[in-house]
Amino acid sequence: MNSSQEINLPETIDGWKAIEPPLNIDRNSIFDYMNGGGELYLAYKFGSLLVYRYTREADEELLVEIYQMENPDEAFGLLSLDWTGEPVSLHPSSLPPTENPVCPGYTALYGEGLLRARTDSLYLRILASRETPDVRETILKLAKSIAGENQAQSLPAILGVINPSAESGWKIRRDRTSYFHSHLVLNSLFYLSHENILNLNHSTEGLLVCFEKKDGQPRGPLAKLFALFYPDAQAALAAVKSFFQSYLPEKAELIDISSAREKTGSTRVEDGWLGWRLSNNYLALVFECPDQESVAELLSQIKFP
Repeated sequence: MNSSQEINLPETIDGWKAIEPPLNIDRNSIFDYMNGGGELYLAYKFGSLLVYRYTREADEELLVEIYQMENPDEAFGLLSLDWTGEPVSLHPSSLPPTENPVCPGYTALYGEGLLRARTDSLYLRILASRETPDVRETILKLAKSIAGENQAQSLPAILGVINPSAESGWKIRRDRTSYFHSHLVLNSLFYLSHENILNLNHSTEGLLVCFEKKDGQPRGPLAKLFALFYPDAQAALAAVKSFFQSYLPEKAELIDISSAREKTGSTRVEDGWLGWRLSNNYLALVFECPDQESVAELLSQIKFP
């Protein structure tokens, strides 16, 4: 797989013409390119960005953004923030994606003139100012040329800690699964606090998995399960203490957050039941459960190493 800096897209394609040499953007210049949007990419270990602009008619533009991330997990994380759109294949000869019980298996999504995709450590955004069938074909042609021959697309290892039970009354909403590092991204998924009360950073990993009741059972809000990985057990314990002292200060004194490495519990809060499980350097938190039994059922579907 080529890095973004090794990719050379054509100057012309299907009547479109590049209007200037590609822009090369790094961590220091990303905020000059996108005012306010750079934080998201830096939260996913952004390395560099290559930007092509094409025009055809006076009012038509194609914007091609090729983000070089530190590793494939980061490209997956960016795609996982929004699973909407039409799944498309950048490798027509490849086998259908392997079904994953936790998240969708596709790696490229298209909708309304926008393609988002991951291929190895690259994250792609190709946006057209106006959508037509032939514009869609050009977008796919460009994306396929960037993706090259590489077909194997890995997943973050933390997805493996979720072990859904066929007997459970809850099922995973795979289109709501997201992978992240930053508390800013976490808050965009489920707001906790403007402060980093879970001590998240690039050395930690986070996974949001949403559950809904299976068919025939009373509907309610999706239950949210966060699986968090810390570099060591002490960091995980410190995160638990910080969370309860900030999020539930009135109950922090009543919750056992001593130095034992294996802890689990639940408590009633304003929007339902909240549960937690601490296991060495892993922490799980469950929000918006209807009852204490549901907390236990969802926490039981985690298999920490």
